[in-house]
Amino acid sequence: MSPRTALLIVFLLYGLPLFRLRYQWRSTVYRRYDWKIHVLPWFGHDLAALFTNRYFRTDEERAMARRFRIYLAGYAILAVSVIRWPW
Repeated sequence: MSPRTALLIVFLLYGLPLFRLRYQWRSTVYRRYDWKIHVLPWFGHDLAALFTNRYFRTDEERAMARRFRIYLAGYAILAVSVIRWPW
């Protein structure tokens, strides 16, 4: 198995929890808990919440936001490494 293939597999496996974390994130930001939260493209609040704590009221919500930000940073680093891997 080539290193690029292994990195791609790690990237895909690392991305699996993203769906659950994104649901928690968007449910907290928009204060909605139905299935539509996955498909509606409301990105303004998402972007504002990424850089501020204005949408998170409790300590638990702030901790979830911190975990999501760290997870998203790791996901971005993996994505860049998969894209920029030398052929």
